[in-house]
This record gives sequence, structure tokens and C-alpha cells, in this order.
Amino acid sequence: MIVDLHCDTISEIYKKKGLTLRENNLMIDIKKLKKSDVILQCFAMFTHLKDVREPYNYVNALIDLYEEEIGKNKSDIDFAKNYSDILKNSDNNKISAFLTIEEGEAIEGSIEKLEHFYKRGVRMMTLTWNFENSIGFGNKRITKNGEFAGYVPDIENGLKPFGFEVVEKMEELGMIVDVSHMSDAGIYDIIDMSKRPFVASHSNAREVCNHARNLTDDMIKKMADKGCISGLNFYPEFLSTDFSKRERKAYIKDAVEMLKYMVKVGGSEFVALGSDYDGFDDTLEWKDASGTKDLIDAMEREGFGHSLIENITYKNALRVIKEVVK
Repeated sequence: MIVDLHCDTISEIYKKKGLTLRENNLMIDIKKLKKSDVILQCFAMFTHLKDVREPYNYVNALIDLYEEEIGKNKSDIDFAKNYSDILKNSDNNKISAFLTIEEGEAIEGSIEKLEHFYKRGVRMMTLTWNFENSIGFGNKRITKNGEFAGYVPDIENGLKPFGFEVVEKMEELGMIVDVSHMSDAGIYDIIDMSKRPFVASHSNAREVCNHARNLTDDMIKKMADKGCISGLNFYPEFLSTDFSKRERKAYIKDAVEMLKYMVKVGGSEFVALGSDYDGFDDTLEWKDASGTKDLIDAMEREGFGHSLIENITYKNALRVIKEVVK
């Protein structure tokens, strides 16, 4: 069984028109999820602030599409707003769809709009994407000859005063706080203030792959101590520093090595899966969500024990959902 903490599939269906969640040429559709025995898929409503003038309205439109697509396929997939819903759907042989937001500016600096999205079923929110917003900061963008050249860690700028309010309100409501894309300083702000476990839904280890989007060993240890989890991201640039020397492709051996390291540093209850399917254009050795099960086979070959594999693939994620979501 598999729980995946992050994908951008709904945003892709919205942009490309004519595609459906039932079957498509993306990395995720219902048929692909069933082939890998996915019991819960987190669907992120992603907003790119450079392209969207009214993120609140845009995310509401994405949720409309999400509800329409799930509604058309109720025989195979159904909404889940809490742990009990997941169990019920599983008993009925249905995939659970878990609604999330990627880019906290969807709430446009308003606690009332955060409460609105909670009422619509959102149960997890990534506080920032790659830009500063009303909640806080992502890591610093750098340029070379006037062109974007990547990111470096921001250890100075974290949560803004409103961001502290947002985290407190999310914990009160029972929404999972997601720190993927947050600046280093912001992650530490949340480590210091949080009262409930939070997640990095799609982030890897910086020691293995030196990218600002990944977590330092210190972050991993401190998060693990608080019962937090991080979902393994399949994006090649976050998996291996060798990606620039070869085809931009995610390889199973790199995913397994990253898992080994994250377990070594954070322990068996820290690591989960957060594929980032349909959030990047690079290719995968296992092609798409129908092949996620190949990663499990690779873990078995590499000597991962049965209980550890279960923790990584679904139990750790379900534990946090059960503990945090109301």
C-alpha cells in the first residue's frame, strides 16, 4: 500500500484542458494509481504567483475541478478529510483523495480565507512556494548575467508575523503545516513554535543532494524529534547531484540511496513518499505512478525490512494525518 503526500496533477489537468483524472498521459491517473496500490493520494492545488493575479479565486477554481473529477469516479476514488474517511474508503476498495494547497498566498493574507479553504476540505497547505508571500519566505533566488541561476539557503528571513498566525490557526483547525519550499529560517521558526507534527511533503536530504530545497541533517533530526515526516521527492534535481552529468532522469537506485540516508538520520518513523508527480518535466526510470511499486521491490532487494517499508510507504503518513487532522 502507498500514500503519496504530493502531486500537481489537478493543476496540469486544469491547464491542459481536455484531460481527465480517469485516464490521461500524465504521471498520475486513477488507473495508474490502482496499479501501484495507492490508498491515498494528496492532490495539491498549485499556484504560480508570477502567472496568477488572484490566487484565492484560482485555487477555488482548481478545487471545483478536483471535486468534479473525483465526483465522476466515485466507484474508484473518494474524498477523505480525516483518518476515518481513509479507513472507510479503504474498506470499500477506494483510493482516498486528500485535498492540499501548494502556495500559501492562496489565502491572500486572510485568516478568513484560510478558514474558507478548510471548509472546502483542504487539510494540508504548503506555506510558501519559491517566492516571498504574506506568510514568509522561500530560499533566495540567485541570478547570473541577469538569468535565474538557482537557489541558496536563506537563514535570515523566515515566517512573517502573519505567518505565525497562520501556523497557529492551521494547528487549531487541524490542518497539516507543510514546510517544503520554505526558507531555512522559516523551517526553524516552525520547528520552534509548532505544537503538532508537521511535514515536508516533498523534500529530500541536502547532505546527499546539495540543493536548497532539501533538508539539512539538523532539520531532519529536529523534525523527527517532534514526530514530523518528510516525503521522498522523485524530482531528479533533488535526488542526485549527478543529474547534470547525465540524462535528467530519476533513477530507482538514487531514490533508494536517498531513503537509506533519510532513515539513517531521521529514523524509521520520519520518512514517507511525496512523489511530486506532474510537478516536473524530467523523466522517471519507472515512468509514472503505475511504477511506484517498483520502488518497493527495490527496497526489498536492498534489505529494507518489511516494517520499515510499511512505515515509508504508508504508515508514517497515516500516523501524522491521524494525529493532526480533525
